[in-house]
Amino acid sequence: MRKELGVLLMEDESGEINVQLFAEVQGVEKAFGNLAGSPADPPRRATLVSIRYGEDGEANIASLTKLLPILESIENRPDGYVLGDGPINFPKI
Repeated sequence: MRKELGVLLMEDESGEINVQLFAEVQGVEKAFGNLAGSPADPPRRATLVSIRYGEDGEANIASLTKLLPILESIENRPDGYVLGDGPINFPKI
C-alpha cells in the first residue's frame, strides 16, 4: 500500500469539480503551487489534500485552498513571459 497520496480538487463557479490523484504528495504540492490562472478566467477554487500514512495505519491529513485567478497588482506584474523561461522585466528607463 502507498505511504502517501495527494489529491487536487478544482471547483468552478457552477460547482462542477475535477479531481486529480497524485501518487506522491510532492507532485500535488508542485502542481498546486503553480496554479494562478489568468485575469480572463472565471472564478475557481483549488484545494490540495495531502495524506501521509504512518506505520500504525494512522493518517496525517493536511489541506490548503486558494481562490483563482490570482490577480497581481499592475506594479508587480512582469513585462512579459518567455516560453520555457518564465517572466521577464524590461529595464526601467
